[in-house]
Amino acid sequence: VRMLLHAAVSDVSDDVRRAAVMALGFVMCRHPKQVPKLVALLAESCHDHVRYGAAMAVGIACSGTGLASAVETLKQLATDSSDFVRQGALVSLALVLCQHNEVSTPGVTEARKLFEKSVSDKHEEVLTKFGAVIATGIIDSGGRNASVSLTSGSGHLRMSAVVGLAVFTEFWYWFPLVHFLGLALRPTAFLGLNRSLKMPIFDIKSNAKESMFAYPKNGPPEKVRDEKVSAVSLSTTTKIKARARKKRADKEEGKDGGKEAGKDGAEAGEGGASGAAMEVEDGESGKAEVEVEPAFTMMTNPCRVLAAQEEYIEMAERSRYTPIDANKKAGFVMLRDSAPGEPEEVVASSFVGIGPVGSGAAQGSAAAEEEEPGPPEPFEYTEPSGEDAASNPPTGEPAG
Repeated sequence: VRMLLHAAVSDVSDDVRRAAVMALGFVMCRHPKQVPKLVALLAESCHDHVRYGAAMAVGIACSGTGLASAVETLKQLATDSSDFVRQGALVSLALVLCQHNEVSTPGVTEARKLFEKSVSDKHEEVLTKFGAVIATGIIDSGGRNASVSLTSGSGHLRMSAVVGLAVFTEFWYWFPLVHFLGLALRPTAFLGLNRSLKMPIFDIKSNAKESMFAYPKNGPPEKVRDEKVSAVSLSTTTKIKARARKKRADKEEGKDGGKEAGKDGAEAGEGGASGAAMEVEDGESGKAEVEVEPAFTMMTNPCRVLAAQEEYIEMAERSRYTPIDANKKAGFVMLRDSAPGEPEEVVASSFVGIGPVGSGAAQGSAAAEEEEPGPPEPFEYTEPSGEDAASNPPTGEPAG
């Protein structure tokens, strides 16, 4: 860390300074809470390449954590004067807030609106728009069922994820390298398997509210209604209309003067009935009960379990299956069956065949049901003679 900080502030090359700050994110990936404080001064540097590296370092180390300090740092960098610093801030903001909703991490909706605004703004720089497009894909990566993680559930480094994320950061030089981010994605699911490697159907209890780890709301942006502008009228026109309204009011008062006395008695009688009606309505409104969200959630194997949700996961009471490793709460979980002799209900698996180009779904399913061809019959290979070799040259070589 000391070597990287020294290179970040003293090297003469912009590329070296940027890479040194970004490398802090990889080095500190197991201690994400310390990274926002570590790069706080670098994020305020007068050198734009250093600020970009600070944004990417926060995104790499704090990916999927939703840390409030990381989000605050990145939101400040998202308003930077440099276009590529804003690009890095938007990409890192998506990495940090991936699979988080407004209940667990306030500010997710605001970040999504920021991405949409950057993409649709005609006056935004191209580099910033490119970062916003990538961020929109990252925050919903894997159908919102995967998250970027450099470590496994046991805390070990995933080398494929480290390599993928390292190559992903090189989109600075060549944008197709963005696709290497897929190597760093880790599915967030619970898949319980029995001794036959099949998924039995059983209940899993999550001791947290359903809204805490629900799918984040995603949909088209809200349409802003155009406010109607009142028409401008001349002062003389306004005075004429006011005089006309006054004349109509005077005439109506003269006609309705005799009728008001008769209406007073009727209104007095209706007042009691209306007061009783108000009391009834108030009584009915007081009976309305507010639905209280349960403090736990029941799920069925297989199910979606986030990294932050693992501490709340446990097997349902009187469950037939228990995990062999009690500390494993996500991924592929091998189960111990307490009633191996009884029949069990498993998740039905289906295989979809891939037929030839242009074939329909029926041809694909029929191809899957066909048996694989057997091995060829035994045969003896003989070298071709000179005449046969000249008349039948090997494929890819010219004759003669």
